[in-house]
Amino acid sequence: MPARLIAYPPEAAAISRWIADGSRVQIGRDSDCGLRIDHPTVSRSHAELLHDENGWQLLDLGSKNGSHVDGLEISRARLDQGECWLRFGDVLCEFSAVDEVSAHDQQQRQRAQRDLSAAWTRRIEVERLGIGATAIAAAEPRAAPTVAPTSGDALPANAEPERRDPGASLADDILRGVVELAGCSRGFLLLAQDGDFIVRASLMLDRDALQQRAFSGSVGAVQRCLAERRPIVVNWIADELWLARRASVLAGGLKSLVCLPLLHAGRVLGAVYADRRGAGEAISEFDLELLCAFADSAALWLLAQRAFDALAPDPAGSAQRWGRIVDAQVTTP
Repeated sequence: MPARLIAYPPEAAAISRWIADGSRVQIGRDSDCGLRIDHPTVSRSHAELLHDENGWQLLDLGSKNGSHVDGLEISRARLDQGECWLRFGDVLCEFSAVDEVSAHDQQQRQRAQRDLSAAWTRRIEVERLGIGATAIAAAEPRAAPTVAPTSGDALPANAEPERRDPGASLADDILRGVVELAGCSRGFLLLAQDGDFIVRASLMLDRDALQQRAFSGSVGAVQRCLAERRPIVVNWIADELWLARRASVLAGGLKSLVCLPLLHAGRVLGAVYADRRGAGEAISEFDLELLCAFADSAALWLLAQRAFDALAPDPAGSAQRWGRIVDAQVTTP
């Protein structure tokens, strides 16, 4: 029976590997490892997962920080229960022996995720910006498969996005695309303006709540994303002390989040934040690759429409400035 191993490095996308019967997979920080986990608490050659006629085994390879199965440190252990939690150093991993049907379903999910990303790109470029509209309109529409609904409160991920609200903006479309691709339920999009960042779109969030201490999202994740100009992914918020102790995060019961910078030629155009409170599929390296590609396209779309330089300030002065949002949040655990 094949197995699936999912590693959850802190502040990074999950690393998922399918391992066939009869395989031996080395786990560690070295680039030659079948499952490479680039984390300082993981040894270069940390452990080995192998399958023989008796089932799956885990062997520690003399690692500095140890290997654990369901919380117990081991040198060698059989994984007879079919599902368990492993830990290498400080990195938590989920092990499960799966049947061929489950493996096939996961492959279908990845194909559907690719289709969903392509569908959102096509929708925005054709319907919003008119790019390639003639060529695509001439082609026969292709029915795309759907992904099984996610658990918790995440939006159902369909391989074709819902019909766009005629009153929605480009920022709304970009935000909805990120939220659906990440399997999240809500979020907001920031755009740079006049030395600050303005909330230009929000989904399942009251814009006024963003400027109140009652906001249940993570301002800290957005701050890191903007400052470091890199994606921030957290699949297990409870394990991240810089998040888990925040009053706003505790109040919202958040489980996972992602924040993507919108960059072009070294310029920070903004950021897209999404999170979820319910359980769902981990945001994997595969998912993050699709999300980053979508965010890169989004930056170009915003520039193509001159949304970044030509967006006028809100006439009523009601647009939420990021500086005020940050000032409103509790800054200590």
